[in-house]
Amino acid sequence: MDSQHNIDYWESEINKIEERCDFSGLLKEENKNKVVLNQYDHVKQPKASTLLIADNVYRDLKNICRENGLTLSSILQFVWHKILSVYGHSDQTTVGTTVSGRNLPINDIETSVGLFINTLPLIVNHNEHNLIRDGIKHIQEQMNEMISRSNVDFSQLSKGRMKHSLFDCLFVYENYPTLDNKVQGKEDLLKLRRTDSVEKLDYPLTIVAYETIENESVTVSLKYAGELFKEETIYDLLCVAKELLTQIGSNQVKAVSDLKLLTETQFNMIKNWNNTVRDFPALNTKSTLHELFEEEVERSSEKIAVVYEDVQLTYRELNEKANRLAHYLRSICDIQPDDIIALFLDKSELMIVSILGVWKSGAAYVPIDPTYPDDRIEFIVQDTKAKIVIVNEKYITRLHSYDIIKIDIDSTSVNQTINTYSISFNPDLHLSEHSLAYVIYTSGTTGKPKGVLIEHASVVSFRNDIKNRYFPENATDTPHEAILILSNYVFDFSIEQLTLSILSSNKLIIVSKTFPFDENFYYYLNQNELTYLSGTPSQISQMDLRNLKHLRSL
Repeated sequence: MDSQHNIDYWESEINKIEERCDFSGLLKEENKNKVVLNQYDHVKQPKASTLLIADNVYRDLKNICRENGLTLSSILQFVWHKILSVYGHSDQTTVGTTVSGRNLPINDIETSVGLFINTLPLIVNHNEHNLIRDGIKHIQEQMNEMISRSNVDFSQLSKGRMKHSLFDCLFVYENYPTLDNKVQGKEDLLKLRRTDSVEKLDYPLTIVAYETIENESVTVSLKYAGELFKEETIYDLLCVAKELLTQIGSNQVKAVSDLKLLTETQFNMIKNWNNTVRDFPALNTKSTLHELFEEEVERSSEKIAVVYEDVQLTYRELNEKANRLAHYLRSICDIQPDDIIALFLDKSELMIVSILGVWKSGAAYVPIDPTYPDDRIEFIVQDTKAKIVIVNEKYITRLHSYDIIKIDIDSTSVNQTINTYSISFNPDLHLSEHSLAYVIYTSGTTGKPKGVLIEHASVVSFRNDIKNRYFPENATDTPHEAILILSNYVFDFSIEQLTLSILSSNKLIIVSKTFPFDENFYYYLNQNELTYLSGTPSQISQMDLRNLKHLRSL
């Protein structure tokens, strides 16, 4: 087959590459989102970890090879591609595969001394419905075709300059001669000895495998960039490889979809982790949220409940402020169960006082982000028929056109009125657990925003569940938690942070919405001994968790 046909073949093969298998999730935490693997071509700390396939597993695999006309190399490549597919979340994997080049059209090449090797991309499309045997056979057929067309210089291809970016890892299967029966007893004339060395390869991951027939074993060495991957991660990959090889050798698993990547021990470990059934005999499911808070006040009256910048409020102080606001609200408006009070606030301790004050007044709240456009604000206020809006003084002018009672919570005059209110005891309300607690509006991307009505009972059940899961009552020796309200209060995520803090005798840490993730941010959280952090992946990924000295739960 002439060289041009081979060039055309490889041009066609490369054009079949539809997606890159992204295994950046295996990187060390400090390298994630920083290292581009297909551009990484200088390994600084070459390391290796080895897996030995021997005894029954080796013999089982050899039997599979004999019965199905397969090679160990094809089985190993099938397993490696499968692992990359799973960890890279991809239905297509491309691995640089080394071929000997001994079939090149050169006279006496088989008896020549020297290197003729070439590294070519083996492209595998994964289908979970295929039989394992068929998948291995297909790889073997691809390898045979690849070997017959290996006399290609990739620089001749139109995408030749992209050769290194075609794959991030290599697969090398070394075929070395072994002493056969003809030379048995003449070892003094001919000896074969393997010497170990540290081989530097400028690919992040490289599999090097070879069979030792006299020892009935296959050695699989996973060479890796030590600066990119943890030793434990590489060990886990080899454990998965051994598990897959064991299943293939046993011939009990037929379909690719039936392969299990976990050992029995690992599977049972995860099963135990997910055994989250709990009894809640002592938890009151008929309380309202403000009643739960009042119970925490009795239990932890002098503990710090809320921290915002230089402001600290104990549970007693927070309760008194919320009570005064609640009595004030009831004095200026006839509030009935399920009435709505809108909140138009920035993050601060006043936001928490307002939420509790609304609940204690007998109403429910609807949070409004001050960054919302005017038409969305108008829609929410009108849709909920809110009787009152509690607002920061700086936003009051945006609400002048609304026929609604407005309370600028941080203005001097209103603060004096509320703070001098002599009534600071808990209001006597007649609410049920099915009364409305708050309303959350959807984004409205598919039409008009829709208000989701949340009852007290739903939040109480949620609080009981996560409190028992993360902070069980029997953990009396566990220090109290400090929890950051990272989420915007217009999202349900904020309810988790509220219920685990002020409804569970823990401390709530508040940062302003514009607080950058800089050294002052970490200093503030460490000063307040942050122990529990929850947020969206995009939020958490922006933070350097190593700077949080007291963090215990994420």
